[in-house]
Amino acid sequence: MADSPGPLRIVGPSERRAGRRPGPAVVLILIYGLLFAGALWMLRARSPLFHRPKTNAVPARPSARPEKGESVPKSSLLSGEGLSPVARDEYFRGLSTQCCTCGCEANLRDCLMTDEACQKSPEMAVELMEQVR
Repeated sequence: MADSPGPLRIVGPSERRAGRRPGPAVVLILIYGLLFAGALWMLRARSPLFHRPKTNAVPARPSARPEKGESVPKSSLLSGEGLSPVARDEYFRGLSTQCCTCGCEANLRDCLMTDEACQKSPEMAVELMEQVR
């Protein structure tokens, strides 16, 4: 029994085959690996985690406080036009937290959007915009 060949045997230098090509299983595994790596690369390219946000440089317009009789459009007050992104975030936070003093008991953002007759909310929004600049 000791002389019978087992499942593994040592191959000598004279028994080796020269120029052995990989079998079909090895080729299929390599193709699968390449496809998998390509799919990961495509997913990474489309993932928002690996993209830098495009900065839209908003030129800061030198808007002084409007004089009496001049009015600032409510659309520019609601959009935070002319503010940097950081200042815009603070401005929107202030619009949502500060209450209008016209007596409507709504925050500035809601009063700007809904109350057309209110004269206090645009003034307060302009003051807030000047504070966050």
